[in-house]
Amino acid sequence: MEDKLQQFGELGLGSRLKRLSEFMMKEIQLVYTACDIDFDPHLFPIFKVIIDQKVATTTDIQEKLLYTQPAITQALKKLMDKKLISYKTDASDKRKKFFRLSKKGKEMHQKMIPLWAVIDQQIKWLTEGSAISLLHHLSHLENQLHIKSLSTRILEIYKNPSL
Repeated sequence: MEDKLQQFGELGLGSRLKRLSEFMMKEIQLVYTACDIDFDPHLFPIFKVIIDQKVATTTDIQEKLLYTQPAITQALKKLMDKKLISYKTDASDKRKKFFRLSKKGKEMHQKMIPLWAVIDQQIKWLTEGSAISLLHHLSHLENQLHIKSLSTRILEIYKNPSL
């Protein structure tokens, strides 16, 4: 099958990266669903910042991820709706909130640690190697994902660690 975006060369780079990003999010969602984990991969960066910092404000998250304030607020609301995080309001400044993992969030994190290790391993395998250009490397990655999907790669290893 002909991939027109690849033929566009450098002009198609942004579109190819966006397509790859959407594809990877969909694949990781398939993995979470197959592992009975109720989590949205789009929430991962903010969830992980809170995990790493133990307590984080929206400003902390914005500085770490360079996300917009509305995007952070929307993700925090989704994480709170899932009861994965909670917050306390600053006593001296009622506008400031300190976000942390809830009990359910801590349990979810522990459940995800081994899965994240496999995801990390598989993405490293797909992205390592030398290439003459970013576009060449991107083509290699896209071709590998056509051969075997990311979700299949992850689930094979996660469900059969001896492989």
